Amino acid sequence: MLYYLLGPFIGIYSKVYFKKIYFTGLDKLPWDQPLILAANHPTAFIEPIIIGGNSLQGRNFLLRGDMFRNGKLVESILRSLKCIPIFRFRDGFAEMKKNQATMDYCYDLLGEGDNLLILAEGVAKTEKRMRTIQKGPARMAFGAYEKHQRKDIALVPIGINYTNPNEFRSIVYADFGPPIPIADFLEDHEKNPRRAIKRLTDRLSKEMRKRIIHIANEEDDTLGQQLLQIAENTTKEKAFPRLSFKASRLPDMWQLIERVNALPEEEKSILQTKSNHYFKRLEQLQLKDVGVAQVASANLWVVLALLVGLPAFLVGIIGNILPIKLGKHLAEKKANTLEFNSSLRFTFEVFSLLVYYLLLFILVIFLGDWWQILAVVLLPLFGHFSLQWLDFYKIWKEARKAKNLPKTDFEELVSWRKELNLLQINLKSKHDVASNV
Repeated sequence: MLYYLLGPFIGIYSKVYFKKIYFTGLDKLPWDQPLILAANHPTAFIEPIIIGGNSLQGRNFLLRGDMFRNGKLVESILRSLKCIPIFRFRDGFAEMKKNQATMDYCYDLLGEGDNLLILAEGVAKTEKRMRTIQKGPARMAFGAYEKHQRKDIALVPIGINYTNPNEFRSIVYADFGPPIPIADFLEDHEKNPRRAIKRLTDRLSKEMRKRIIHIANEEDDTLGQQLLQIAENTTKEKAFPRLSFKASRLPDMWQLIERVNALPEEEKSILQTKSNHYFKRLEQLQLKDVGVAQVASANLWVVLALLVGLPAFLVGIIGNILPIKLGKHLAEKKANTLEFNSSLRFTFEVFSLLVYYLLLFILVIFLGDWWQILAVVLLPLFGHFSLQWLDFYKIWKEARKAKNLPKTDFEELVSWRKELNLLQINLKSKHDVASNV
């Protein structure tokens, strides 16, 4: 199946497309029993790609049904990747009738002890906000129980958060919560199935909410994004490992936004004014916050390291730019909504790279020498290095611009930034005091 052939490559490229991926809580899941993994849905289908390519556990993915209507070849590929179509009201009544076959198939998977992933919000929307969790995961769990009498089925709440899902080389934080066993709700299910479904859905929603950065009001989106950016840039992200199972900064970022959500409107307005003032000044000076935060990166040792790595960077970028540019171009041409942008770009880049490397390898096998074969084998490593080099270069460039500012301008920015950080600290103090009352 394509899942087993492409899965490892997708996992590798996900750690190239994203600067870093955090999986927390995954190692505590009981993979010897049937699990329904319920995740939020900020992009069209990056979430299944990230989990399926990196979790090292074979699983099945419920995917919006209209994606299976792009021709027999596309449908065949999706099914071979363990994708299962689920249709919505907007797809029409005729398509909706196919969902019963999908549900029966999923019941059998769970009955056999397999697991599957459901995007529990139902509809994709790119925002730092959790939307209403649908009843589908709970219905599926109880439906599988009724058909196969398996009491060990459990729902796993997952929160997937991005620094920016539509930005190449952003960071992903995926937090897997403790399984919610349906056994806790079976007594209720026997008496009142609807109430049991609601109770299980409410429990799932509560557990997912603990793992998703949620800016409560849309009018606070700018403020939330600005404060998160300051928090993220304040400490350097370790480049390796690309996939980390250790604790991440997600809990701190989650708490920061919760403090902002709880602020009185007057205090929130003052905070927004200060934050806007700081970011507007950065824009006027053509700077980014990371340059002010990491100004120490503008030093001689970083310059020397960049110069030493420059030849390898050039080899990597020149040798890999064609398939990457092609994938990006196709995605921009095909993506008709923000939610599809990163999903299609990732997909097109993966397939472009696969075809590109395959053609190169065939070419050098038949026409090249041993050193040319070695060069093609090493080319992906050079490509990965070039992205790492570029990450460091961008930080150094911004840091140098900040360092070269007139002293008064730089000190002004540092002062405003510290004030915003102090406001965050004060928010934390207030939160902690409130928690202890």
